Amino acid sequence: MACKRKSLCIDEKVLLIRAIETGEKISDVGKRFGFSRSTVSTIWKNREKILQAEGAGKSSKKLKKPKYEDLDQAIISWFHRQRQNNMPISGPLLKAKAENFAEELGLTSFKASEGWLGKFKQRHHINYGKISGEARSLDANVTDDWINRVWSKFTEKYAPSDIFNAHETGIFYKLTPDKTLKFKAEMCVGGKLSEERITVLVAANMDGTEKRKLMVIGKWKNPRCFKNIKKMPVTYKANKSAWMTSQLFEEEVRKWDAELKGRKILLLVDKCPAHPFISNLQNIELAFLPTNTTSVLQPMDQSVIKSLKGHYRRKLLMELVESEGKTSVNMLHAVTFLSKAWEEVTPTTIHNSFRHAGLFTNSMIDEVKVEPEFDSDDDLPLTEWSQQFNMAGNTITLQNYIEVDDCLLTTTSLTDKVNLDSVIKLEDQEQEDEDETDESEPPPSIQDALDAAKLLENYFLYHPDASMSQDMNKISKKIQQNYWCSKRRETKIDYTQ
Repeated sequence: MACKRKSLCIDEKVLLIRAIETGEKISDVGKRFGFSRSTVSTIWKNREKILQAEGAGKSSKKLKKPKYEDLDQAIISWFHRQRQNNMPISGPLLKAKAENFAEELGLTSFKASEGWLGKFKQRHHINYGKISGEARSLDANVTDDWINRVWSKFTEKYAPSDIFNAHETGIFYKLTPDKTLKFKAEMCVGGKLSEERITVLVAANMDGTEKRKLMVIGKWKNPRCFKNIKKMPVTYKANKSAWMTSQLFEEEVRKWDAELKGRKILLLVDKCPAHPFISNLQNIELAFLPTNTTSVLQPMDQSVIKSLKGHYRRKLLMELVESEGKTSVNMLHAVTFLSKAWEEVTPTTIHNSFRHAGLFTNSMIDEVKVEPEFDSDDDLPLTEWSQQFNMAGNTITLQNYIEVDDCLLTTTSLTDKVNLDSVIKLEDQEQEDEDETDESEPPPSIQDALDAAKLLENYFLYHPDASMSQDMNKISKKIQQNYWCSKRRETKIDYTQ
């Protein structure tokens, strides 16, 4: 029985031609549209006649043109590029990318709705049923070969205390469990949720004895809540996408390189546009993980970042409970909580992350002595801790809360900018200096600090704690010294009278 042939209208043939013109291979175009290579080759061979027919209005079926043609072209070009790299593209990711491009193009009225997504898929003959199931397989031989051939040479040159790994993670810093499901439906690459997210650069050495000060990237250069703050607990940077960029990464690495003052270390990072090769480093040797092995070989991805986020969200929930829901979380809260959370990530967690990534040799395991983690409420998983205090309704919501920003993008490809510039010339935009959603709080006065110190001293009279009392005595003494110094400056005595 003969198979029924599928006829193509002019518009559909033009779509195939345009896809090949953007650089997509004929075989890939055939797979995506569901046609044989010979059929696509024939269409490509006759492209001049087909394009002339389109211009003459001989299309048997007209597809409605998109409202924003520049945006449509930018998205489909990005889509083709990702598919050429065998990257799986889901509907939420494509919608998020569209809103990101729309923001860059200044299209404030654009909304990446389900209706828009359906028309986009129809217009470009995209079948997500096939695409979403594809993923580039990780060849174990690649990782084993890199560890044996490349990594072994690094471990011969550097001690575990001098081997560092750095990686970015995205965080919805204002998110609470009751809002999780609302956010879970949208992968925030940019756009309307960008104000609610930050990117954090996490770095630590192999034996867990040294943790680099966190670098936090927000959207606002000078949030109101930072007013009058003299010393930040993190390194804070900003750009309009709250993403890591090659410039920010290079600035941080060169700053770190200068601080080492002769100490030689190895810094291991993954390959991405935000992690360029940096020349002329004096004290840091930059090493890159093999392409597409981050999920397996990246130590910070094993459990360090998960631990950091768990501690952060615990502190966020504690703040909301202790303030009876009156606290409105701002960027100052976020960087403070993150800094404290980073202190609570244990050396054992960091050490085990490097070990799980397969980066420890037998001799290194014997060399590194890590104290076992003590059993404490501070080390409980967030789900168990929250359930102890009945702070969340169900396990599903909690699990969503924990995983909601695991796939949050933290860097952008340089080709995205080239892609946008190719469809429209953008004018430089001034970055806003303040986040309108973050209110400035008046700094505590020296009198406030003195009163608080006296209150705590009184508390420990009724609830004795020897170690805390000693620390409190030191704090009280320092605050008293500052108080009387300020009084001395305020009081000006004229002895000539």
